[in-house]
Amino acid sequence: MTPSFPNEALPDEALYTLLCKYLLDEADAEERAWVEEWKERDPGNMALLVSLGKVLDTAAANEKTVAADTGYAWSQLREKIDDKPALIAVKSRSRFTWLKVAAVLLVVLGAGWWFLTRNQPEQVYAGPVNTVLSDGSQVELSNGAKLALARGFSSSNRKVTLTGAASFDVQGSAENPFVIALGRNEVKVLGTRFMINYEPGAATLKVHVSSGKVMVINHDKKDSVLLTDGMLLQSDDNRPSFRIASHVTDMGKRSLSFQDTPLEEVLHTITEVYDIKVEVMDTDLLKLPVRANFTDESTEEVMKSLALMLNASYEKVNDRQYKLK
Repeated sequence: MTPSFPNEALPDEALYTLLCKYLLDEADAEERAWVEEWKERDPGNMALLVSLGKVLDTAAANEKTVAADTGYAWSQLREKIDDKPALIAVKSRSRFTWLKVAAVLLVVLGAGWWFLTRNQPEQVYAGPVNTVLSDGSQVELSNGAKLALARGFSSSNRKVTLTGAASFDVQGSAENPFVIALGRNEVKVLGTRFMINYEPGAATLKVHVSSGKVMVINHDKKDSVLLTDGMLLQSDDNRPSFRIASHVTDMGKRSLSFQDTPLEEVLHTITEVYDIKVEVMDTDLLKLPVRANFTDESTEEVMKSLALMLNASYEKVNDRQYKLK
């Protein structure tokens, strides 16, 4: 069922109420669906939820040792958030409910809402936009993309979080590399022009380097790869391992450039960029050099050109499979 909550941001009281219920497993299905969507809406939202969870843990740990005046604390909570009406109905519970948690937070932490906000990003850019960051890095965000700068972002603290597609032009610094968090992956920039497309919902990641070097790191698998000029890295839920192609001059336009490149290497790039499978019936063809440039051609046009250059023929098996012979 689609949540009936409004798309715009909830008032502070209603938002924190809903997040508390979510973290304490007291939210109903509709409320949980709203929070799940809200988490993906902005890189700073997940950081806020994690921070609130830590506060709740602190409150729960102090439940037996703190004599909380919940009535007074709740009234203080309402004052701190401008006494806005809650959008979420209060459900009476006999156990340590989110209402008591909210009150205990004020007693345990005083006015400690700083804890909720200290891990939020300093600034968030939403695409489409072109901007220059304070360290001199140039960023072009595509429509729907979001870039969150770490708190205290500067030439000595160059950490950001990205969702969506963006192009970067970053100055290198061995002492203070530019680091982009992408879910379980991380891109460490060694000075370059490159493009990233990261869709967290499908765990889809594409990194293309126009010039320079970047290192892509998967912390879960403790795997990393160094990308240089013209290299393209891809991964997704179906094929989570890093897949690498080269000779890619423009990822968005599918521009490829081959200069006396062995057919075997050419086909590796084409199969990755076009997501197809090409079976070579005559293996002697694999060593033949290919000199060609492609820009946004269809798969059919690329296969036809290759066959003509190699004095060979091709057969279309289906939309994603070809034979070269």
